[in-house]
Amino acid sequence: MASSLGKTPAKKTLGFWDLLSISLGQIIGTGVVVLTGISISMTGYGAPWAFLLALAIVAIPTLCIAALGSAVPASGGNYTYVRDLLGAKTSIVYLGLLIAGQVILASFAIGFAEYADALLPNINMKLTAAFIMVACFGANLLGIKTAARFQSLMVLVLIFSLLFYIFAGLGHVDDYSNYTKPEHILPNGFGGFFAAAFLLRLSLIGSEFISEFGDEMKNPGRTIPLVMGVSLGLVTLIYIGIGIVATGVLPLADIQGKNLAATAKVIFSAPIYIAFIAGGVMLSLVTSLNAIFAWCTRGLSMASEDGWLPIKLAAKNRFGTPWIFLSLFFVVGFIPIITGMSLSYVAILGNAVGAIFGLFPVFALFNLARKNPKAYAAAPFKLPIWATKLLPILAVGIYGYGIYSSWDFVGNKGWIALVVYAGLLLTYAHWREPKTKSIAQKL
Repeated sequence: MASSLGKTPAKKTLGFWDLLSISLGQIIGTGVVVLTGISISMTGYGAPWAFLLALAIVAIPTLCIAALGSAVPASGGNYTYVRDLLGAKTSIVYLGLLIAGQVILASFAIGFAEYADALLPNINMKLTAAFIMVACFGANLLGIKTAARFQSLMVLVLIFSLLFYIFAGLGHVDDYSNYTKPEHILPNGFGGFFAAAFLLRLSLIGSEFISEFGDEMKNPGRTIPLVMGVSLGLVTLIYIGIGIVATGVLPLADIQGKNLAATAKVIFSAPIYIAFIAGGVMLSLVTSLNAIFAWCTRGLSMASEDGWLPIKLAAKNRFGTPWIFLSLFFVVGFIPIITGMSLSYVAILGNAVGAIFGLFPVFALFNLARKNPKAYAAAPFKLPIWATKLLPILAVGIYGYGIYSSWDFVGNKGWIALVVYAGLLLTYAHWREPKTKSIAQKL
């Protein structure tokens, strides 16, 4: 029974390159291929530099998760951080919001379908989005090692395509002085520049979820922060290059609010343009979708072992995949597709909920040194005590601003529904808690 329900120790199957490919695939996705044009409308030639500010914004919560992952690596990392450092009931609210936030899965599939329509006009976009969702779901049903290899192959092709876009496009940029003039970088003042950077941070999030594989990786204490740092650095350099090409090849008026296809048509011949859209842009959406499927079940499996959910729900198939939980996330991501939600609504809604549940593990660092001093002292990657207090507070401010900026789009009804949902989660946690204590006593 133990082997089928996840009680046996996990095999150390994931190395640095497996995790780096998952991290890169998670980061490079909807953000850069959808949001670059929008950021140009906010800050003009400042878009490449806005990616640097976005890195600084993302670095704060990422440092918090990296420090936690180095100190207490475990499967279901973020869930275990919240459970052990903020409280068991709080961890259930976190998991419930995480489930709701995975409507973001649909954004990758819908985005893939929209680019497919650009190559093959009149294609059935709903069917295409459904197909790619099912394909990634199926790959992860075959087990994490299979999914990681699938991811490694896709990420190699993806990075090559984006680098090809950059190097081919730089030859079409005639005036680099635009990127050094304050009036061109800050056409709408620092406020517009910061707004663009905050938007672009969505294109850099994702590496923090590497901590979900804590007990399945080799040397997690060092690997987690290393993978996070390397992947964020590489992606930022790629994004700066993309930002320069996107703003330098065509007049700003021709690219504002548009995706990378506009400049790609100028840079490439027709066959190469098709290969770029299919092998770069569309593949980036697939890698992001696949990466989320790879980590999303970890916390739920741990919660089942803790008694918060029926243990039968954590049953694994012969490939070691918790197929019931994976199916749950598949359904959450599939509903927006079959109901016809737009890409922009799904992305903003998913990001708003993600900003809320993302606060939980980040703030858990605040209590690490006090509640688990031995783990803090032994961590290969360790922040000073003052940083474990200051960084979570700064992250709360940043995330809070993000939540506030999404208020009007989500709408009062949406926020009320979210508050009611959170209330139901708290009610469930209060009702279920005696059962978890009973299970713990038996163990």
